[in-house]
Amino acid sequence: IATLSLVLLLPTVALPQVNGFNVRYLAGSVETKTDKDDWRNNLIILSDEIRVELKDGQKLSVDPKSVTSISYGREATRHVARWVALGILVHPIAALGLFNENVKHYVSIEYETVEGKKGGLLIQTHKNNYRNVLALLRGATGKEIETEKKKPKKSSNDNKQQ
Repeated sequence: IATLSLVLLLPTVALPQVNGFNVRYLAGSVETKTDKDDWRNNLIILSDEIRVELKDGQKLSVDPKSVTSISYGREATRHVARWVALGILVHPIAALGLFNENVKHYVSIEYETVEGKKGGLLIQTHKNNYRNVLALLRGATGKEIETEKKKPKKSSNDNKQQ
């Protein structure tokens, strides 16, 4: 019975998702006319490839070994601001709506291209699967996920003293 349980459980735990994760493609190294509010973009994370398949048919493939950093949360949007400043993004206008205080599950992936240039990608994952996305990215790349530390709120006493 234990062996049968392991055999039935193993495929769901050990194998990567075949269909991947539905994500919003917000910005990155690929120019697209896909709406940034569209969830029908596919993120596939394998041990030898991280691939984003956009709704318009374009694909972006990244070797996990070339990933230099992965960020989650508001920190991810700051990385995009750096890409805009460096002129890496083709459509920096797409990043304008990202600098708000809403809590959304942003994930940025920075990598080095075969030509030695910096590349990047910013996606929004769904609230039901962002932990799985982060775990798979960490496993595929071996990189720790950078997260923004929350700033402590000022107490009412701090405001009275000023």
